[in-house]
Amino acid sequence: MIDILPGNISYLSFMFDGQIILPDHADFACLLNQVLAWWPEELTGDAGDDAEARQSSVARLYETSIAPRAIQSASMLLLQLDWILFGIVMDLSRKVSRVRVRDIRPQLIKDRFHALLTHSALPQLLGEKQWDGSFERDELVNYLRVEEMASV
Repeated sequence: MIDILPGNISYLSFMFDGQIILPDHADFACLLNQVLAWWPEELTGDAGDDAEARQSSVARLYETSIAPRAIQSASMLLLQLDWILFGIVMDLSRKVSRVRVRDIRPQLIKDRFHALLTHSALPQLLGEKQWDGSFERDELVNYLRVEEMASV
């Protein structure tokens, strides 16, 4: 088995084409490195484009190129993190014509991702809310342990 290690050293384990099995010790940096690999370095709108046109272009790119890779990964954590990044890129594309995806502060992405986990996944895991399947239990528990978000 090959896995993803922190520190920009990437080793992946694949079950089928595109599926990624996260190692038990996968931390935020590990997940973010994988998600960033699906995105282009920079998204640039035409100089005359308004915010709506830029957002439409980003949405089309996401739907045709990035989202399919996230779905193929079969990792609910990666899929949710990718969705968080997409939301941030959409917000930025409303304001500027050029978005350098890798220049987005990792702490901003992490804060939004951990807020999702805290408000959605954790209550489901603890039985406070009905489990909706938006996360895979073992993957989620391993991540929460590594990030020391909860004693699970």
